Amino acid sequence: MLTIAGLLTILVGTGTLLYTYAGELPSLDHLNAQSLPQTTRIYARDGTTLLEERYEQRRTVVPLNQIAWDLRHATIAIEDRDFYNQGAVNPVRMLAAGVYDILHQRAAQGGSTITQQLVKNYLLGASANSRSLDRKAKELVLAVELERQYTKDQILEMYLNTIFYGNQSFGVEAASQTYFGSSARSLTLAQASFLAGLPQRPTYLNPFLAEGFAHARGRQRDVLDAMVRDGYITAAAADKAYAEDLRPVLTAAHQASVGQRSSLAPHFVDYVWNELEQRYDPGYLLRGGLKIVTTLDPKAQALAEQAVRDGVARYGPSYRVNNGAMLVMNPHTGEVLAMVGSADYSNAAISGQVNYTTALRQPGSSFKPYTYVTALMNGWTPASPLDDSNGVHAFPGYPVHDWDNREQGTITLRQSLQQSRNISSVHLFKDVGIQKVFTTARALGIETPLDPSLPTTLGASELRMIDHLSAYSAFANGGHRVRAIDVLEVRDAQGTLLESNPHPPDAGERVLPASATYLLTDILKGAVHPSMGIAIAAKSGTTTDFKDAWYIGYSSDLAVASWMGRTVTQPSPHNESMTGRLGGLWGEVGPAFSWRQFVKAYYGSKKPADWARPSEVSSMTLCKLTGQPAPAGASADQVIQDLAVTPDPSAPMGACGLVPGSAGGSAPTGGAGLPGILPTLPPLPAVSPPPIVP
Repeated sequence: MLTIAGLLTILVGTGTLLYTYAGELPSLDHLNAQSLPQTTRIYARDGTTLLEERYEQRRTVVPLNQIAWDLRHATIAIEDRDFYNQGAVNPVRMLAAGVYDILHQRAAQGGSTITQQLVKNYLLGASANSRSLDRKAKELVLAVELERQYTKDQILEMYLNTIFYGNQSFGVEAASQTYFGSSARSLTLAQASFLAGLPQRPTYLNPFLAEGFAHARGRQRDVLDAMVRDGYITAAAADKAYAEDLRPVLTAAHQASVGQRSSLAPHFVDYVWNELEQRYDPGYLLRGGLKIVTTLDPKAQALAEQAVRDGVARYGPSYRVNNGAMLVMNPHTGEVLAMVGSADYSNAAISGQVNYTTALRQPGSSFKPYTYVTALMNGWTPASPLDDSNGVHAFPGYPVHDWDNREQGTITLRQSLQQSRNISSVHLFKDVGIQKVFTTARALGIETPLDPSLPTTLGASELRMIDHLSAYSAFANGGHRVRAIDVLEVRDAQGTLLESNPHPPDAGERVLPASATYLLTDILKGAVHPSMGIAIAAKSGTTTDFKDAWYIGYSSDLAVASWMGRTVTQPSPHNESMTGRLGGLWGEVGPAFSWRQFVKAYYGSKKPADWARPSEVSSMTLCKLTGQPAPAGASADQVIQDLAVTPDPSAPMGACGLVPGSAGGSAPTGGAGLPGILPTLPPLPAVSPPPIVP
């Protein structure tokens, strides 16, 4: 009679409460487990290598039919044995709780059914007054309504996906992965009974702690006894499950979960996340349970990280180097294959979380190819003579010195770039036209401000490595603009495709003629010393103060940039000179070491294909004084053999003798320039004149 009386009391009370709280309670319409906050996972390009998890609550929602029967039975047995045989509330437990309320003047614990627990955790959430009578009343109303609108299976599914199991694990799937490294559908009886006991007191029962494991074992015994009591298993099966030693699998899962919290590519993941926040609501990214497949190649990432670490370790003692970065891209698609933003992401002393693949830094002489490729599109050839003299007085207000403090007089364009001569490069920059070079750089994707003064060709204006390498990628792919991409696809928690970024080879807009990029690449192939035995082109860069050293280059299917620096945080974050007992560190030395190590390891015994020579480029006899095709009859001492664009047969050829105004440093005379492709763009905004750099 007590139970019947209690039930009648609750029914009457429920009607009163429904009236009292009308309009104050959350809606139960369209309630389902899929609406719970879920973990978003970021993967490498293979779609299986996990880079990092990000979440508001670490959870993966699974349907009830993908949860082991033993776990369902264990949960019901220990939490609410009459779950399938009663309504939203248990009258006996509720009355017992009511007596407790009267005696202690506060709400009791232990009187909640699974439905009430779901209401408390899912709909009302934790709060300071979670034990108040007012809140209990609201739980009761919502529980009754919940069972009116949803089936028991639906409620159990939501409950098992909602409940907290400790160690940042919300829901049974996350808990199964955290504690046993397996899915919820694969749990054994021993694992299921152990897991089902944890939600009672997740911190007290933390199995990753020795004392917590002992408490959890006692709770597991209670769960198994409850399962025997309710007929789910036999006593013999319970004893066998309890005898199973779960410590090895718990230890292995714990070690794996700790490893997952440290991203395999932290700077890259931060970069991807920042990009995604421009396209999606940040809250949705944390709650949506998205699967994000990125462009990252795990093998390339590991090799790049090792190359940076080895380089910094090698040159640190002698040159005070403590930081480095490396970026690897597919030069045809723009896919970022590896990104190492610093030597140690976790090292605050070097500002390790700063990503030097996206930070603004002076590129030094690695900027020069933009000047030289512009010249090659405007009538110059690799044999064109350049003036490498009088650097102190040739440019009023800008005394230019070379890295070896020498001047070489008249040299060819090829020699000037391969030897990274400064004086002749500044002459060329001036003669080609600053704005023409800037137009080239902008068409290739350099959007940062460039100072319209002569030192810019020597790398005085700051660039981002990711833009710099994207621009070099156009040299590698024959003249197509490349935009860096980091995400291949994004899917929501239900597997629906939200975005896809297929980039077929050479899909970018053509911004440079293939003939110009081939000629430039042929020159830069000769700048790689010593030869690596493969078809590869590269350029170094070093700033005057030795605060930045670069090595950036490419093959026909790979583009790689390497940087070294000395970064400190005291008294404030800044970069210091990499000058030690052996002098300053050059890009040709430090970053080139890491660059070579990576490229050799990446290719192994394989070799990239060489570039195919465009039909309009051929080896020909050129005049030494002009760099243009030589007429028939020119003497041997007046000509030089080199590559150039085949001239128009109808164009007149000048003599190879002295031509007024054709001495080194002047614009080319005669000969056919390359077809114009670049659009006319307004000049970039000016910045304050920076110091001269080599």
